[in-house]
Amino acid sequence: MKRSLAKIAATLSLLALAGVAPAAAEYPEKPITLIVAYSPGGGTDTAARTVAKYVEKHLGQRLVVENKAGAGGQIGFSALAKANPDGYEIGFINVPSIQLVKRLRDNVPYEMADFAPIANIQLDPVVIAVETDSPYQTLGDLLDAAKADPSALNIGADGPQSNNQLQLIVAEDALQTDFNFIAFDGSGPAIKATLGGDLAASLPSASSAGSHVDAGRLRLLGVFADERSPLFPDVPTVSEAAGTKVPSVGASLRGIAAPAGISDEHKARLEKAFADVMADPEFLEHAKTAGLPLKYMDAAAFETYLQEADAALGKYIDLMK
Repeated sequence: MKRSLAKIAATLSLLALAGVAPAAAEYPEKPITLIVAYSPGGGTDTAARTVAKYVEKHLGQRLVVENKAGAGGQIGFSALAKANPDGYEIGFINVPSIQLVKRLRDNVPYEMADFAPIANIQLDPVVIAVETDSPYQTLGDLLDAAKADPSALNIGADGPQSNNQLQLIVAEDALQTDFNFIAFDGSGPAIKATLGGDLAASLPSASSAGSHVDAGRLRLLGVFADERSPLFPDVPTVSEAAGTKVPSVGASLRGIAAPAGISDEHKARLEKAFADVMADPEFLEHAKTAGLPLKYMDAAAFETYLQEADAALGKYIDLMK
């Protein structure tokens, strides 16, 4: 009898232990890597580090920015596409750069289907920047110099085959002029070369140029946009300054994506965290002070935009070849 009771007690104990098996850990359990396809100091890197600072309290883990610059973004985009879709590697994708790289090069090791959109963060126009003491006081001065001797006028930007170079080529076509384009691994190095006197001008994003303009190191000759930028209300659009309509096609859309194959649960967790960041008053105030042009899209809207932007690129691809 005692032996039977002991067996029953042991069985009940095992059943009780089985009933209180530890619950699955809640994602994320560790820091998440945020891949940036451009060099430190550029517009995407600045946006990434700003967002990373504020997302931690909404996600419960740190975002660790990892710069994988080179080849106009191809190295970083490829790394993101091939990353483990376990939710611990995500990254910024830049439109239209990510699509230009795919359309214009051979053997690019990613497809747009390799990315799962999470949220868009920014829409950042391209600007024409010169060193403050540059002899080119206006866009007209720069255009006159280019027409007089195109081979001597170096203009740098992220590249090759980036949104910045696309904008320059479209502008050259509209203005019937030519510049000597120099490709850099991001806006940061192009700005540095401008400040060092190695370039007549550069075409960074507005957010990349902002701190240098505020510090008096750079002067802007124009903004590629249909309307003046609220970041630089005194700077004319390129169309205004040139007196000729110049299509604004190079603005960089910067959004978050994960490798395709990420679980629905992990994707939803990331979507919510970035949505919360984009509604966070502290983040919004920081972004305003830092001159970050925000443009939020949720995952569905961002995916739709990617498809529409890819289709719209068709008319400009021949100019890039």
